[in-house]
Formats: sequence, structure tokens, C-alpha cells
Amino acid sequence: MKEDNARLREAIDRLSVPIYMKDVDGRYVYANDFACELVGRPRSEVVTANDHELFPPELADVQRANDLRVIEGGEPIASEVYLRFPHSPELRCCLSFKQPLFDAHGDVEGVAGLTIDITERKRQEEELVALKDDFAAIIQALPDPMFELDINGCCYAYHTPDDSLLPAAPSVFMGRAVSEVLPPEEARIVLDALREAAEKGRSSGKVFKVETPHGTRWFELSVAPMAKVEGRPQRFSVLSRELTARRQMEQQIHDLAFFDPLTRLPNRRLMLDRLEHALAGHAHLDNHGAVLLIDLDHFKELNDTHGHAAGDQLLVKAAERLRGCIRQGDTAARLGGDEFVVLLENLDGIFDRLGHINMVADRISQELSRPFHLSFGQNGETILYQCSVSIGITSFGGPDATATDLLRQADTAMYQAKSAGRNAVRFFDPEMQAAVTERANLHADLRDAIRSGQFELYYQVQTTFDGLSSGAEALLRWWHPTRGLLSPGAFIQLAEETGLIVPLGHWVLETACKQLASWAGRPETSGLVLSVNVSARQFQQPGFTEEVAELLQRTGAPANRLKIELTESVLLEHAEEAIRNMERLCSLGIGFSLDDFGTGYSSLAYLKRLPLTQLKIDQSFVRHVTTDPSDATIVRTILALGDSLGLSVIAEGVETEDQLALLAQSGCKDYQGYLFGHPLPLREFEASVIANPSAPQPN
Repeated sequence: MKEDNARLREAIDRLSVPIYMKDVDGRYVYANDFACELVGRPRSEVVTANDHELFPPELADVQRANDLRVIEGGEPIASEVYLRFPHSPELRCCLSFKQPLFDAHGDVEGVAGLTIDITERKRQEEELVALKDDFAAIIQALPDPMFELDINGCCYAYHTPDDSLLPAAPSVFMGRAVSEVLPPEEARIVLDALREAAEKGRSSGKVFKVETPHGTRWFELSVAPMAKVEGRPQRFSVLSRELTARRQMEQQIHDLAFFDPLTRLPNRRLMLDRLEHALAGHAHLDNHGAVLLIDLDHFKELNDTHGHAAGDQLLVKAAERLRGCIRQGDTAARLGGDEFVVLLENLDGIFDRLGHINMVADRISQELSRPFHLSFGQNGETILYQCSVSIGITSFGGPDATATDLLRQADTAMYQAKSAGRNAVRFFDPEMQAAVTERANLHADLRDAIRSGQFELYYQVQTTFDGLSSGAEALLRWWHPTRGLLSPGAFIQLAEETGLIVPLGHWVLETACKQLASWAGRPETSGLVLSVNVSARQFQQPGFTEEVAELLQRTGAPANRLKIELTESVLLEHAEEAIRNMERLCSLGIGFSLDDFGTGYSSLAYLKRLPLTQLKIDQSFVRHVTTDPSDATIVRTILALGDSLGLSVIAEGVETEDQLALLAQSGCKDYQGYLFGHPLPLREFEASVIANPSAPQPN
């Protein structure tokens, strides 16, 4: 027994933690080797000494107070103390355990204690607290709502900078599933995102809307699983990034591009699009329809006599009456000025189609001939104004009709009504459709032209803000044997419709690459970037990316000097595949410009995913940018959008110094148009760039 006690005593003496015993007066009766080393005294000096003889006064006071707590309470205690250990210059945080010692009668006769160094654990705890505080600060700084949900959408916690962003009051939202708070479609989107995050590790990009007391808010979800906790179902961190401002900007651009700001009717662009859709539906379903072009007779006289305010009122009131004359599903639009158009669709189910068209035209004529109450002048004078209308009508349902053809036919019929004395209705004469024969002849000529090489590339200079030539756009010209030089407007649409755009587009790309290779070898042209228009049909051809890569390799053209211009129509079908093809070509060094931006239907949600380098403002906006506030607003909005996405923006169709000045003031830095140079044959273009590298600069 004595040997066991001796071995135990020897083991305690050698432990690397301080172990000691004291009597009730606080004098040490035992201290192991590490405890003696801690105070820097031999055991003979430590035993019988008290804490005030061994430690600094403040620490000695704390030690004695803790001893008395143990002695008086008869219970063990644990406390934190800071000690300076041997061979360690810094104070160490220690956990001190003190245990009462009892005599045979159960009275406390002393205190036994040991001290454990917990410095590292303490540091880790402090770091964990700091990380927690940092995370909390980050969460507080988020401008968007964040939620903690389970796989069923039940909410356990949330953070929001503003309760108005929540779909319901927090007291209603907490502890309930999204299916109980959100409408069914929005709840489904959130649950889909949760399931996707559970399966794939994250989910992003799903968009939903919330009706709040402050209006409709749009959000984009980012979802990730949280760390698993034993005994608790998996939870997910859900960040709802607010997109309301972006959606409003998207809607603003859409409204400005497709609706007349005065009457709120669809404009010419949207009407043409709907007419094209109606014609496409006819091709598949044999639908019939009609186009009615309506002109307000003597409208100019009203403007001249009573001012434009009275004229605008008449247009607004006429638009309201026009809406009431058509069926749901038909379209009324304002083409501009005093001209309106009505599109009647799906007439194949009506027995007497011609009678129905006549009935609608008569109703419109009667409604718009009723007197209008118009106010004008500073004093709000009111007049009773009565007008008449001239209506031209054409129907569709036969072969080869296009939207442009139909509007032209309706316009011809409308002028026939005006020539008949106004206040009349006229149908287009089918015998006037000589354009059908012309189109067939042009198709045959186009095939011959591709085989015999009747095409040539012209080049229109592109300039930067400082007036230097940065490159050119390659523009196709056709040397027709009998008609002379034709611009793309005379044949590109036909090439698109017949599929001839694919071989024609290949020739353009090949010629452009050869020219880039030639320019690369000359110092005066080596820095030029060449933009080439590629149609959606050509871009979506299988093997297009391989075709471009082969052309670059074969011709030696520098890929970083080639820029492909695409229109938004490339995203109407197979958007994901189009994005992948763009990314492959970008990896070669090719740049992309989105042509005619603002005139298409593609969602701005796709815009941030496209590997673009440039947006191109359509010339239809630039043409009237100095006179039409709507076009000026669209231009500024596109420039702001490009700046926010880190994209350059080029304006095409710049023809006047006033346009240039307004564009420059709005932040535009790249330009193209007749002000800087007309499209030129190769030699003339090169001579122009070499002789005059600078272009007009904005004031």
C-alpha cells in the first residue's frame, strides 16, 4: 500500500499541471514539481508559505478569496485566472479547480487544487465569437431579406433591412411554411429552389414576385444548405435579392420601345411583331385575318387651328374609342401622327369574313365620327370637334404575305379612300400584288449571285469618343446584273426566309477573316476591329463554332480583332445553346456585340449571362434622339444599363452634330454613322482610314 501511494505521489509530482494542497489558513502543505516551477521556488520554500508570499498581491487576493469560498461553502469551484508559466513570456489563461478537504469529523481542513492551461481554447472561443460577430455584421449589412427554411419551406429565422420587403408581418411568417404565406405559384418557385439546393448543393437564378403592402416586389433566390445539426432536419439559407428596380427598368425599356407614350396603344414596332406572329400562325393553322389602316381626316387643320394640345387630346380619345370597337385578342395600335391600325385575327371561324371586316370598319367609322369634347388654351376653353376617318383594308390568308406587304397594301387602300373624298372605306385590290412575282424573281437571282460571286463587302468606319478610327462594320453589297448595286435591305430578308443566308453568311465571314489577316500585317490597319453581322439562323447552325475556328486558323486572322454582331432574336429559341456557343467563341478571343439593342423581346435576365463586350443602340432610337424625348430616354437607359454591366455601348446611325453632342453628353463613347463616313469599298475605306485616322469629335 505504501509503495502504491509512493508511486502515485511520484506521478503527481511529475504531472505538467500545477497541483497543490493548502490548510485552512491558506498555507501550502503540498505542491508538485510544476507548481513549484511556476512560482520559481523550491518545494521547501513553497510548503508553509501562503499566496501573498508567492504571487503578486492582486492574484494572491483572488486566490485567497476563492480558497475561502471553498472552505466556507464546502463545495468545489472552478474559476479563470491568468498565470505566467515557466518559459512563457505571456500570461496564460488557466482554469483553476479547487476542492475542499475534510477531516474525519467532516469538517473542512484544507483545499486541494489544480490549474489547467486553457489559453488556446480561450483564443479559439474568442475567434469563434469574433467570426460570429463578423457574420452578424455582414447579415445586418445585407440590403436584401435572408431566411432560414427547411426543405418544406417552414421559416425558422429571418433577417430583413425593412419589414416591408416581407410577404407578411414577421409574427405571421415565422414558423409557417411558404405555401401558407405566398400564393401557390410563388410558393412553388421557392420550394423548387429548396429541392434543387438539396440535390445539387446550391440553387440560384429563380425569380418570383411578392405582393407587399407597398406594392409588388421582385426577388431572385440564392439557396444553399446550412451545416447539419444532429437531431435537426436539414435547413437552408435563402437569400432573396431584390430585383424590383431592374424589373422596373426592364418594363420601362419595353414600354418605351413597344408602346406609344401618348395613347398607350402598341406602336408600329409592336404592331409589326404581332402581325408577324399572326402570319406565322396562319402558316401553321390556316388562320385568316385583316389589317385596317385608319387616318383621321383633316387632323393637321385641328393642330394648326387649336394647337397640339387639342390634337393630342383627340388622339387619346380616339384611341379609347378604338379599343372599344374590337374584340379581345384583336389589336389596335398607333403607327404615328394621326394614323392608327387595327389587326383582326382568327377570322377563319367566322362564316362571312368579309361581312365581319366591313362591320368592324363601319363601327370604327361611326365611333370616331361622333363629336369629341376637347379642351385647349390656358383658360381651358372647350370645343365640340367632329372628324371623319379614311380606312384602308387588306386581308391575309394567302401565300407569301409579309407584315410589311400588308401594311403597304392597307396604306395604298387608305390613300384610295382619301382620293375618293375622305370619310370612306376601301379594300386593297389583289391585282396590285405584283410584289409576289418580284419576290420569286429575286429569289432566283439570289441563288445565281451566290454561285457566281456577285457580292462585295463595304466597310463603314467606327470611331471612339476621342475621334479615332477603332474599326469598321462589314456591310454586304450585291452587284446585281440588271439592278446595279443593292444594299442588304433589298435581299437579306429573302435570304433569311429561304435559308440562303447560311452560305451567304459563310462567304461574309470568310472574306472578313481574310481581310483581318491582311490588315494585321500593316501597321496603319493592324489595330482595326472588324464587326460582322451573323443572323440567328446562321448562328444556330450545327458546327457554326467549329466553322469560325477553322476560318481563323486557315486565314491567320487575329481572333481578338473579330467582333460578331448578333440581334436579340438569337435568344428567342435555344437560348441556352446560343449562350454556350458564344462562350466557346469567346474562349478563342472573339468579341460579341448585341445589335439593335432594345428592339427585341429577350429578357434582361439573359443579358447578364451573355458573354458580351458591347451593346449597339439601334439607329431607330438615334434618328430622333434630339427631337423625341422617348427615344432620348431609351438611349440614356441603354447607356446606363451598359455601364452597370461593364459593357461598351456604340450608337449606330449618327448623322448630325446635334445627335453626336447629345449622345456624348449622355455618356456614349463609340459611334458609327454617315457623320463619320459612308460604307465604302475596301480600297476607298483603307485610303480614308490611312489619310484621315481622326473623325469628328463631340463638342
